[in-house]
Amino acid sequence: MDIKEFCVAHGFDLSKSGVALGGGSFGMTDLKIPPMEFLVLAEEDFERGGLAALVNATTNVKRAIVGQLDQLLISFGYPSLRWNVPKKIERVRALGLLAPSLLRKVVDMRNFLEHEYATPELKNVEEALDIASLFVMSSSAMFVPFDDVLEFSRPEPQVADGAVALLTAGLRRESGRVFYNVYAYETGGYAGHCVGQCQIQSGHILFEAMVKLSASLMLRYKVNQAINDFEAAYAQL
Repeated sequence: MDIKEFCVAHGFDLSKSGVALGGGSFGMTDLKIPPMEFLVLAEEDFERGGLAALVNATTNVKRAIVGQLDQLLISFGYPSLRWNVPKKIERVRALGLLAPSLLRKVVDMRNFLEHEYATPELKNVEEALDIASLFVMSSSAMFVPFDDVLEFSRPEPQVADGAVALLTAGLRRESGRVFYNVYAYETGGYAGHCVGQCQIQSGHILFEAMVKLSASLMLRYKVNQAINDFEAAYAQL
């Protein structure tokens, strides 16, 4: 059953409900070479100095950034290995995860090195390394762990007996797919009162809005915007 049909069936309007984090333990998918390893290599290259080391540092900085973008996207069920960097950045931003605009500057610097055979400047490599470090470390910190459960509750102080008072949406990864499990609970709490379940798959119009909502609530950053984006996505169903 689709999420909108599910909510209608249980008389629950997600766009008019209160929302809170419910905890969780959703982690990132491991890559064969972690982005942090490329970051360490870039730092070692930079410390050695010299032209060859700066070229290697620039290359490893880009690998760290692109690897981190892919790790985030793959963790949420996206086939990002086939995408170019601008699309990766666009989708990470849509998920509400940290992806500063300066990432493009680092990638462009690496592309300029490849196509123009220009010598990287020390200050530019140092700046790129700082940007990559902040991005990789801040992204990793969000997943220790990522709060993967959203709780939607009716705004009314009193809810009639037998009515659905709470929906929970928990992020899950199983058999190569990522999705939200949504449960409806009648008045009285969790124990023995679950009256229905549905799923929201990665790629669904609400999926990114819900991840963004979790990230905003965790960081306490642009929460009102995340709520508005969620309501706008729900209205399109």
